Order: sequence, then structure tokens, then C-alpha cells
Amino acid sequence: MIRAVFVEVSMTEKEFVEKIGPLASEDMSASGILASITAAQACLESGYGSTELAVNANNLFGMKCSLSGNTWASVWDGVSKYTKQTKEQDENGNEYTITADFRKYPDILTSIKDHSCYLNGAMNGNRKRYEGLSGEKDYRKAAELIKAGGYATDVAYVDKLCSLIERWNLTQYDKEDAGMSNSSLVNCTVKSPNHSGARTHSIDRITPHCVVGQLSAESIGGCFDSSNVQASCNYGIGKDGRVVLVVDECNRSWCSSSNANDQRAVTIECASDMSHPYAMTNAVYEKLIALCVDICRRNGKTKLLWFGDKNKTLNYSPKSNEMVLTVHRWFANKSCPGDWLYSRLGDVANRVTAQLSGSSGGGTASGGNTGSGSAGNYKTGLYKVNVGDLNIRKGPGTNYGTNGVITDKGTYTITEIQNGSWGKLKSGAGWINVSTAYCSYVGSASGGTSSSGGGSASGTTYKTGTYKVNVAELNIRKGPGTNYGTNGSIKDKGVYTITEIKNGSWGKLKSGAGWINVNKAYCTYNGAAASSGVGSSSSGSFQVQVSISDLYIRKGPGTNYGKNGFCPKGVYTIVETKSSGGYTWGRLKSGAGWIALEHTKRL
Repeated sequence: MIRAVFVEVSMTEKEFVEKIGPLASEDMSASGILASITAAQACLESGYGSTELAVNANNLFGMKCSLSGNTWASVWDGVSKYTKQTKEQDENGNEYTITADFRKYPDILTSIKDHSCYLNGAMNGNRKRYEGLSGEKDYRKAAELIKAGGYATDVAYVDKLCSLIERWNLTQYDKEDAGMSNSSLVNCTVKSPNHSGARTHSIDRITPHCVVGQLSAESIGGCFDSSNVQASCNYGIGKDGRVVLVVDECNRSWCSSSNANDQRAVTIECASDMSHPYAMTNAVYEKLIALCVDICRRNGKTKLLWFGDKNKTLNYSPKSNEMVLTVHRWFANKSCPGDWLYSRLGDVANRVTAQLSGSSGGGTASGGNTGSGSAGNYKTGLYKVNVGDLNIRKGPGTNYGTNGVITDKGTYTITEIQNGSWGKLKSGAGWINVSTAYCSYVGSASGGTSSSGGGSASGTTYKTGTYKVNVAELNIRKGPGTNYGTNGSIKDKGVYTITEIKNGSWGKLKSGAGWINVNKAYCTYNGAAASSGVGSSSSGSFQVQVSISDLYIRKGPGTNYGKNGFCPKGVYTIVETKSSGGYTWGRLKSGAGWIALEHTKRL
């Protein structure tokens, strides 16, 4: 389905230049390497696409399988190769022949991209081999940087490149139309023939769509690669967050059932579920925000507005620094972009504007009051996570790496808000997005971080004592937060003693097994723990109820002791307790052996 670009054997030199120029220009928007330099290298090194490597391997630049130790990020698949003899030159210009393995590519655009990856990433010791090449605007200086980095042994290499650039006027491909470049976030390109050519209006709108299917970026592009479809988009975002370029941003796509809208809007098809409300993955949503930020920046916009009203939006004349969100359903009898995304477009505008301004202000068109310590509609305090997989970031934005994922839908204390809706976790684990798409504001939090006594833990409503687990499986963590590893899980819905509270609702198990989240979503507070309860060692008797069918009886107080079979469901008398291996072990009055009390309920 992918619309790949291959070398055509019968091309003339002029035809090759006309084919390679736009592709080099497209690469320049992502790599920063002058298109004139890339095109000249392709002409020189592939003989205008006629060499054995170009024809049989789509390899325009003689890229060998092994280059600079392959320590740089590459788009080559690492497997496909083509073996042939090749000539080299020594420092005196004398030729000699070697046999070498060369990279084989699916198309020439991939060859161009891999070539730029090499030039931008190859290292020479502790510094980049071609330092300063990306962003250099003088083609002779760029050629000299390439030669100085050891790229070519031909002593006349710089002059040859410059001669080709001047002969074919390749600098025409270096010109970037301000506000009409393509996004550097693009991961792949599947061009569609379905567009109207150059826009007749400057870009001041963004129209996100739902593609109705959890598709990859390449598959979204493949939906529009036939002229029979009569539809297209500028960008597509696959289910994993990868971006495909389908129609150049400078051209009008056929996406929104409105010529007037598409002439001024960048259209984005987003992978989604196939039925109402057409939900999208977190990866798609986050990349949509990042792509909107990029589109706005390249088009000189500092605000993204969402009015949520068709008439108000279409009658509004954006200021020079404003971009406006529109939706397909306003122009046709469709539900696009689906209620899931439609209900979040205010959050999209808010977060994009915050990132564009570098401040904590909101971006919804209607503004709104904010509380003390707030940013936009967000303020410090307690937030309940409503999604099953919320990333913890190292900083306030998706451009920062992850520190883990929150999966427990717990309540967390936020001590600082930045960049719109990014909240700093009190635990120090990192930052989360507290927007209404992911979290609900619970209320303010008071000071303090920990309590080891029987009273309320500062900043929470949780206290030490005994808690009844209400869920079928509750993770035991090595520390007070989801950023810590697991030590197992509780599956018996039993009652457990908590000796310390930290980070809101994290309770330390008396047994020493670790920490659990005692949030009311998972547990119920039973009361203060009796001072004579289970300790490291106790001889008092009490009864417990076993409700699971696979509880082992051990010959001694620990998993290092042999098994005496299973303990049937029922009520048992415990005459002695000991702590070992992170569990509290109880000795059965019957003399059958010991059981782990974490899997029982004390009566």
C-alpha cells in the first residue's frame, strides 16, 4: 500500500535532478542539511541514478553496511545488503579495488534519509564527524565540512559538488517557504496524488480527524495513495504515535468536505477505535499535541484557539499570531473527529498554547478564572488519575523522557503546575499531565509528607492502622509509589496492618513486604492496629479465615521451608507468629505447620 519512490533506469540527467530535488528538500526540513548538497551528492555518487547500487539497491550514496561503527541512529533495516566490487582512492589519488557490502533500501527517499542520519550522527571520538553541517546555509562551506570529516577520498570532491549545484541551479531546492515547510516530527512519507496544489490562503487553522481504525502511520498513508480515493490529509498519526506525511503542508489536502477550510487548515488523520466515541491511544493524543505545537511554531503562531461553536469559529478572523481548531462535522453529516477527541479539544488548545508561550497560561478561547497556584484551569492539590496508563515524565512536557507509568488510578499530590497542565508529583517521581482528559481534581492538599503514628497522614485522609483490601489484586511496591518495582501482589482481599503513610496514600506493610496504595479506591480503613497484634514474634493466639484454595502450609516460618500441602478454606487458630522473608507467618494450632498471614483475614 505504501507509495515508494524508486530509481527509474531510463531517466535522463534532468529527470533525475527533478526527481531528487524535491526529495532532498523534504529531507532538509527534518535534517537541516542543504537540499542542494544532498542532491549534488546523489547526482555525483549515483551517476544520476544509473550506478549498479542505485539501480539494484536504491543506494544513491554508496553507503556501506558498516559506517563509523554504526553507532549513529539509522533508518536502514540493518539486514538488507548488496555485495559488489568498488574502487577507492588513496590520499594521493591512486585507485584500488575492494569487495564490500552495501546497504540496500526499499526506496530512494529512505536512502536520502539514512544518508542524512549518517552525516548528522557519525562520531569521530567524542565529537561529531561533520559538526556544523546541519543548519549551514552556504553550500561550499557545507561541502568543505563533509570533505573535512573524511567523507570522500576524492581530492576534488568539494569542487565537483559545487559545480553540480551551479550547473543544475540546485539552490532552488534550498528555499523554504516560511510557514509552509513540513514537520520534523514526520517518521515516514506516503505521498498521495489527491490534492489541489499550492494553497490559496495562509495557514491559520488545524483540523484533526479520526481515521476510524487503529492503524499504523504507513497504513493511514496507504488509505490515500490511490487517485480513486479522492481524499487525503496533510499528516496522519498512527496508533503508536508515529507520524506520516501524506500531502505537503504547502498544498491543500482533500480532507474536511470544505474547500474553504482545507485551503487554510493543516489536516491530521488520527488512528482511533472503529466505533463511538472513536477513542484514541495516549500515544496518538500526545503526538497530536506535539504536532500542533510544531505546526503553530513554524507558521508563526503563539496561540491555538478552540471556541467549541461552529458559527463563532467560522465567522472569526484570527489575529496574525492565532491558529484556530476546526472539525469535520461542521462541514458534513459526520461525527468526525468523534466525541472522544471533540471533548478534549479545549485541552489540546490549552496545552499547545502553554507550550508555545512557555508560560503557565491557558489556551482556550474563552479564558477562565484560575485559583491560587493554578495554571489555566489547573491548580496544585490532589488529583485522581482516571486512565490506566499515565506516563510520569522527567519534566513538564512530552519532550521529556519517561520515569515510569501510573497504572493504579490512584490519587496523587501535585505541588507545582507548569506548561498548562503539567503537575509535579510530591513524591519526586516526576511530572504528570493533570488535564481533564486524564485526571480529576479532588481538592487542596495540606503540608507534610509522612506520618508514622496513628493519626491522619499530613496532606491526606489516610492514617496508619489496619486496612481491608477490596480489589482482586493489589500490587506490593518496593517503595511508596508506582515508580518503584513490585514485590508481588495481594490477592486475598485480606486485612493488613499499615505502620507508615507516605506520598498521599501509600502505606508500609507491617510485615516488611513493601508498600501498598491504601486509597479508598482499593482499600477500606478498619481501625487502629492493636498494640499486641502480629509482630516480629508473638505467642498470643487468635483466629484467621482462609478464603483462598492455594495457600501452602510450610514446615517452618518461611518459603525456604518445605511444604506440608495446602490449607483448605476455613477458620484456623494461630498460636505463634514470626516475621520472615517479607511475610508474617502464623503457626497453626493443629500442628500442621505455618501459613503466610498476608493471605488470610484476621477475625
